[in-house]
Amino acid sequence: MALTIRHASKASKIPSKTPKPTTKQPNKPFVLEKPAKFNPPSHGARLRKEAPRYPGPKLSEEEAARQRTKKYPNMMPPEGTFLHWFMHNRAIHLYITLGTLFGLAATVWVSNFKRNSPFAEMLPAWSDLLFHPIAFFRTFVEVVKMNADYVTAQTMERRKQKVEDVAKRAAYRKAHGLDKNEGFGGWTAKTDEQLLGPGIPVGDAEVVKEGEVEVQTESVTAPVVREKRPLKKWFGIW
Repeated sequence: MALTIRHASKASKIPSKTPKPTTKQPNKPFVLEKPAKFNPPSHGARLRKEAPRYPGPKLSEEEAARQRTKKYPNMMPPEGTFLHWFMHNRAIHLYITLGTLFGLAATVWVSNFKRNSPFAEMLPAWSDLLFHPIAFFRTFVEVVKMNADYVTAQTMERRKQKVEDVAKRAAYRKAHGLDKNEGFGGWTAKTDEQLLGPGIPVGDAEVVKEGEVEVQTESVTAPVVREKRPLKKWFGIW
């Protein structure tokens, strides 16, 4: 019987289990949850400061005051000058604007008065405005009143003529019996015969009623129609 001698130094070969390969997951960034609504803060933590509008250090109070009153070429007049006060005074601009508008309106009114009024020659001279202002305005007011009375009288006369004309028409229609077949208030549509009334008789002339047309038996020569020669056009335009 054969014996096999094994050395103690040699380890016996024991079949080991094969390790499973470990799959490492890639590193993904964390995704934050989307907020329902973004509400910014009503007030910041720090107040905003105006950035300097000039390079260099901040100007002192004396330098800033001197800069406001210094005259620069091609710039607006500085503070404390007459031009600065004149350009920034609203009362002066309002006075100039309204004075110009009222002056133009007065000029147009006087020119129309001289052209249309029969009392234009009675207006006082402009030189009296400087030497005799009270008499100038008194005469001017009297002339304006006379012109107003004249216009009022003309208007009343025209109105009186229109009223008399309407009364004469009504009397004429009543005398000829044209007001018997009137509708409500006499506002209905009327024919020409009703409006004009009975005319002067003209013998045995026949009256042609509306819608009837006499047929002319005379021969009418037909006009000669000439054929038009076609025009030559370039590119369909000329």
